[in-house]
Amino acid sequence: MILRNLLDFVSKEKRKRERVKAAQKFAVGMGVVAAAGVATGILFAPKLGKETRENLKKKAVNTAETIKDTVRKKVKTVNDSAAHAAQEVSNVIKDVHGKTESVKKDIKDGCHEITQDIHKTAENISNELNKAVK
Repeated sequence: MILRNLLDFVSKEKRKRERVKAAQKFAVGMGVVAAAGVATGILFAPKLGKETRENLKKKAVNTAETIKDTVRKKVKTVNDSAAHAAQEVSNVIKDVHGKTESVKKDIKDGCHEITQDIHKTAENISNELNKAVK
């Protein structure tokens, strides 16, 4: 059951990472399209060449900064998700280890009790045989 939960959790995290990757691709694509649209608009605007180049440079710098900010945010989100997943997996492993130790102890205690019962039974049988022989 715990293994199934762990596999389900990992599967959910994988789907989440895939959605994040898709969102990143979409954001980058939108940035490129926006930059192309701005560049096209500036190039065809009725301004002097020097003004157009300055505007184009400003827009390119702004677009690059926007893309960097978006990528930083997405990387942070992915890192946070990975850290959360690692913590969850660690917790599951600790839980499984604790339960394993508990089962080992129960088996050891049960084995000890069975051994004692066998010795008592053997002693009782021996006593009964001795009484019957006398």
